[in-house]
Amino acid sequence: MKANQRFLVQRWSDGCAVFDQETGDTHTLDLPSYEGLVAMQRGLPVEETVYAALCSLHPEMSADELARLAQDCCSRLEQSGLLENESRN
Repeated sequence: MKANQRFLVQRWSDGCAVFDQETGDTHTLDLPSYEGLVAMQRGLPVEETVYAALCSLHPEMSADELARLAQDCCSRLEQSGLLENESRN
C-alpha cells in the first residue's frame, strides 16, 4: 500500500485525526505533526517541514526551542508508527 493511500485524514483548524489503514490505529495530531506526515508522503524532509510549521505557529520561540519541539514531534510520529526513522531528513 502506498503511503498516500495508507492514511485517511480528517483535518480541523488545530490538528487532525489520522486512521492508519495498514495497522487499524487512529491517531490525533497537532498541525506541525500533520505537516510532517504530509511531508513524508511527498518525500520531503520531515523534520525541516515540522520546524517551518512550528516557526509559523510560535514566532516568539528561539531556534533552539523550535528545533527541540520539531525533534519531539518527529519522535512522537515515529513512536506512533506513522513515520519511519529514515524518513525524517
